[in-house]
Amino acid sequence: MNNERQTIIFLHGKQSTPEGSGSGKAIREHFSNEYNVLIPDYKPMERTHGEIEAYLKEYISPHPGALIVGISLGGYWAYRMTCTLPASLGLSCVLLNPYFYNYPAIEVPMPPKTIPITVVVNLDDDLINPQEVIKRFQSTATIRAFETGGHRFKDKTPIVREVATALKKIRNVKNFDQGD
Repeated sequence: MNNERQTIIFLHGKQSTPEGSGSGKAIREHFSNEYNVLIPDYKPMERTHGEIEAYLKEYISPHPGALIVGISLGGYWAYRMTCTLPASLGLSCVLLNPYFYNYPAIEVPMPPKTIPITVVVNLDDDLINPQEVIKRFQSTATIRAFETGGHRFKDKTPIVREVATALKKIRNVKNFDQGD
């Protein structure tokens, strides 16, 4: 089996930064000993949709097999990149309270059944409509819904647990594909 470390790319929310995201910090602290954890500053408050998309495509493409994790607007971008980059990259994603409303004029693609997607939502989120997110992904993703946590996940434990579960699934698929 290949000993190269797998990559986790975390995309922060609209009003956050790589250094300021508590969720990104939790992922980096928990996973950086075993995985390459990258948190790009895609500057969602400064760049247009097209500029962000071009930047992220260039940033993510050199990391085949990466798990892209995004919170809020970062969840939108994690999903969009996983769906629009070539399937041959073998990307998967974990969406944390994904926010799909920032670019109303741009259609959000429906999730393909071939991409491993985990959606984590807190039912008390006051920024997104959790039921709408669940409905969008109910037949194509693993859904994890929690009663409390708010939009920013007061407790980061569910984030770490769901990312670990997604990584384990990816590892099992790779081992199966390689005949290990």
